[in-house]
Amino acid sequence: MDAQAVGNIIQVFVGLIALFAGGAAIVVASRDRRNAREIAEKDRRIALRQSRLLFEWEAAKRLSVLEARGGHVDPVISKDIGAETMALVALLGKDRVPEMWARRVGKTDAELRAFVLDESQPQYLRDAVEAERAVQSIAVELDQLAES
Repeated sequence: MDAQAVGNIIQVFVGLIALFAGGAAIVVASRDRRNAREIAEKDRRIALRQSRLLFEWEAAKRLSVLEARGGHVDPVISKDIGAETMALVALLGKDRVPEMWARRVGKTDAELRAFVLDESQPQYLRDAVEAERAVQSIAVELDQLAES
């Protein structure tokens, strides 16, 4: 075998090694991208959950302050406090404030829907219940988004 044939064989081996190295690099890069996507997805879920918890924490603090006041002598302010309290209870939901939920809401979603549709009830109450249902529905969606 002459020097040119040996050179050609070496070039073929070098080409094959380069081909295998390129394939290995592609596999490693694809696994790296997949891992990066998984880490980013996990970070997104954690950030969403943390954001939701901070929002609930602020709502719970506000509810705590309103409840600690024990009402107000001015009936207008007392109604405002009651309305805000109901909105906060709806936002926090029966898992966070089960006793308050049972005492202040005490109805299933179907019963609340029926109340909203009941034309014998005052419109402002029907609107308030519909708004509270919207708050609770959004809270549920946020929880589902954080868990997905």
